Amino acid sequence: MDTAGGDDQYVTLVSADNHRFIISKEVASISSVLKNTQGFEESKTGKIHLDMDGDILECVVEYLYYHHKYKEQAEYGNIPEFNIPTHLALELLVKADYLDI
Repeated sequence: MDTAGGDDQYVTLVSADNHRFIISKEVASISSVLKNTQGFEESKTGKIHLDMDGDILECVVEYLYYHHKYKEQAEYGNIPEFNIPTHLALELLVKADYLDI
């Protein structure tokens, strides 16, 4: 279903503490989990509810956009470092593994 505003190109990620992040489906598809989730109930509502806090989800979204932006340059090694807040590192590792990113 194509809407006038192009909403079908975006998905809303909702954290456990109800923070919302609207990202493009193309960027969300970097995660095989998010890509596959879009085929179920979430495809009707446009929302994917995730069991993670907003600060963690924010870092995940930032990384997805970082990955999307630099994916073509990765083979040349000319990409800036993605900085992860030290206090979130372990939890981010667990969530990134879950999301397959």
